[in-house]
Amino acid sequence: MIDRRTLARRFANRESCRSRVAGCRAWIWATVIPLLALPLTSGREAVAQEMVSITGRVVDGITGDPIPGVAVTVASRGLSVQPGFQLETDSEGEFTVPSIAVGEYRLELSHPRYNPAVGDFTVMRTGGFETSMQPVGHSDGELVTGIVGVLTDESDALLGGVTVRAGQGQIGTFTDARGEFLLDRLIPGQHVIEFSMIGYAPRADTIRVTAGRVTNVRVSLSVDPVALDPIEVSVERREVRLQNVDFYHRRHMGFGRFIDRQDIENRGPAEMTDLFTGIPGVEIYPDPFNGIEKYVVLRIGRLRIPTGPRSDGLPGYHRCFPRVYVDGVLTANGGSEPAHLDSFLNTNAIAGIEIYHTEAGLPPQFAGGSFCGVIAVWTRITGSAGQPGRGR
Repeated sequence: MIDRRTLARRFANRESCRSRVAGCRAWIWATVIPLLALPLTSGREAVAQEMVSITGRVVDGITGDPIPGVAVTVASRGLSVQPGFQLETDSEGEFTVPSIAVGEYRLELSHPRYNPAVGDFTVMRTGGFETSMQPVGHSDGELVTGIVGVLTDESDALLGGVTVRAGQGQIGTFTDARGEFLLDRLIPGQHVIEFSMIGYAPRADTIRVTAGRVTNVRVSLSVDPVALDPIEVSVERREVRLQNVDFYHRRHMGFGRFIDRQDIENRGPAEMTDLFTGIPGVEIYPDPFNGIEKYVVLRIGRLRIPTGPRSDGLPGYHRCFPRVYVDGVLTANGGSEPAHLDSFLNTNAIAGIEIYHTEAGLPPQFAGGSFCGVIAVWTRITGSAGQPGRGR
C-alpha cells in the first residue's frame, strides 16, 4: 500500500514530469490505476481545502496520438463542496483545471469515436498525468494480421519442412508436420510469398493481407516444374488469443463445435447461455427450482440421468451437465452440478468457445470425467478502456 508521503513525492509538477519521466510514470500508476486501493484523503485531511492546479492529457490507446475534443468531467467526491468541472481537450489532447481543491474526484471521458472511460483519483498537489481511450471497435493487440496456410504436393499429401518467406526473405518460417504455417508479422498490403523445399520446384505468389484479418491459403508444390493451379485464398478474422491456444487448428480438424469472437458479435447475446441457442445437440435447460437460472446441457447429458439428490440436498435436475473449462482451468465439474455460466462469464470477455458432445476428438487437456460433454471457454486479453497510459 502506498502512503500519502510516498504518493506526494511521486506527484511532481508538469515541468518536473518532463524532466523525470520515470518518476512521472510512477505517479500515474499510483494515482490513477489502483484508484480504489489507495487510502484516499478525506475532506477533513485536505489541508483546509488547499487549492492546486492539475493538467491532463488524453491519447489514443492504440496509436498514442493526442485526442482533441474529448469531453472531460471532473466531479468531486468525498466531503469537498467544490462543484465539478466540465472541460474539453485541446488540439494537443490536453485539459487544465487551474484551481481545484485537494481531495477525491471522479474523472469521466467521452468522445464519439472512443469508448467512454471512468475512474476515481485523488488530487494531492499540483501536477500532470496522461490517460488513454480505446477506439470504438478496436482492441490493442487482439487480432492477428497475416497469412495462414497449408502446403501439399500434387497428390494432396501434406508437406512439412517447406520454407516460407516474405519481404524479400526478411520474414520467414517453416511448415510443421501438418503442412501448416503462420506469418503473423506482416503489414497490410500486397506481399510476394515464396515457397521452397528440396526436391520440389520453388513457387512464388502475390497475396494480399488485410488489417485485423488472416488470409488463408492452400498451396501445392510440384516435383517437376509444371504449371500448377492458382492458390486457394480466403480471408477470416483471427484473434491472437485463440491462435495461441490452437483453437483454429482444432476447428480445422472438424471435431466438436466452435464459436469464435466474430460469431459472438454477430449474435449479440444478452447472456452467456444465449450463445448456445440454436446449436444442434445443445439444450438450454431452465432451472426448475429457480425461475431466473438456465443451464447448458449437451446431447449426451439428456441420456445420462444422474441419480440421488444434489449436494445441497435438493432433488436432482434429471440432466447430466457438461464439465466447463475457462482458459484451460476446470471451473465446473459437471455431472449432477450445473455450471452457472450467466453468473460468472460476461459475453464481452469471451474470445471463443469449444463444445464437445463426446470424448471423440476431445483434446487431451480436457479429457477425464467428461462423460456428459465438455465446454471450453477462452477469454480475451485486452486493455481496459480508459486505463491510464504513459506518464510524462
